[in-house]
Amino acid sequence: MANPLSQVADMGTGLRQRQKIRRRSRIIAAGKTLFLNQGYSATSMEAIAELAEVGVATVYNYFGSKGQLLADIHKPDFEELFTRGSILLANPPEDPVTGVLSLIDIYRHFQNDWEKKDALLAVIGPGLSAEPVLDELAAYTERQVKQQIEDIISLYQEQNLVRSSIDVTDAATIIFFIFNQHFIEYVTQADAEYEQMKQEMDRQISFIVSALLY
Repeated sequence: MANPLSQVADMGTGLRQRQKIRRRSRIIAAGKTLFLNQGYSATSMEAIAELAEVGVATVYNYFGSKGQLLADIHKPDFEELFTRGSILLANPPEDPVTGVLSLIDIYRHFQNDWEKKDALLAVIGPGLSAEPVLDELAAYTERQVKQQIEDIISLYQEQNLVRSSIDVTDAATIIFFIFNQHFIEYVTQADAEYEQMKQEMDRQISFIVSALLY
């Protein structure tokens, strides 16, 4: 027969866990709302706590820093992009240029939900942020993107569409560099136009991929 006292204790533990999950979710929602509406730099932990209806000490207890909160907000977004990239890799377009551009297009969509550019700048390049946790996220994301670019070029090489003499890692690094530089310029320059950035980037990546083909 179950111990009634144990059952009560288990119920209490479960309730506290659910409360923690809900509290964490409120803080994340508040952080994302403020980062989107007023930008990362202009958002304070105090403002996040107020919107989440918790004490500021609670926000620090759950996340430690504003950078950690932003990283935890962005991680699911990045993982979704990597999943979409994996789906494309499982059935890539027949044309290598179209395939690589389609993969890059998935990564570019990250900016659609983040109109305040400083929240993007904080996580798009190692060494660009002031917080190590964001640099770690940026480095991880960079490795994942490079790997998927390398994977799609390898697939086309196996299909004898990309020359066998091509070093796939070098090719992926060059393509990533083009993508990353254009994206950084777009985020850091207030007057940069998205469509112009996209056209220039697509043209340069198309040139590189075409040069890899037989």
